[in-house]
Amino acid sequence: MLNSLHAQQIFDRGYEMCANALFSLSVVLRFIGSEEQAQEVDTLVDTQIDQTLEEIRKESLRLKEVAEGNGIETAIGYTSAKTIDVQITSPRSIKYLAIIREFDAMMAHLDALWLSCVITDSQYARGVYEWKRRILRLAGQIRQMATRAVLAARRKETGKMVDEGSVPPSADVESLTLDTATDLPESE
Repeated sequence: MLNSLHAQQIFDRGYEMCANALFSLSVVLRFIGSEEQAQEVDTLVDTQIDQTLEEIRKESLRLKEVAEGNGIETAIGYTSAKTIDVQITSPRSIKYLAIIREFDAMMAHLDALWLSCVITDSQYARGVYEWKRRILRLAGQIRQMATRAVLAARRKETGKMVDEGSVPPSADVESLTLDTATDLPESE
């Protein structure tokens, strides 16, 4: 369940893209590349995801403390809460979803501060914009890293195959990339 419209927008625009990229890193890269390559990229992705999650949690806590300091109740209700169906493609996709859920919780604090006139319209709009941009940028960065890593692994594999006198069936790898992510069971 996502309460705020802003969290719903991030989910709609970024989750699937990020989850597919994370699947490529967890499964496809290991299929066509080396475990060493995969672990190197995993470390970079984990660092970015963990850092973003930690920073959004800190900001949420800060906003909650500001609200409490001003005697504001942050348990507000939303009229357009939305139940989401999530396709989990890898353990890291759960972590990206956690970022979206933390953002949703942070929005409750931000909305309470805004509705209570503790922060101005421009402060509210700037805060929402900056966090949405940051979370969506993370999804884009993960997609770029996955694309580059898979392409690098394919080039390396192609180089080995050409040296051995054969060409890899790249269409099979591409269909694996596209089809396998959609064949996973759905969960909420």
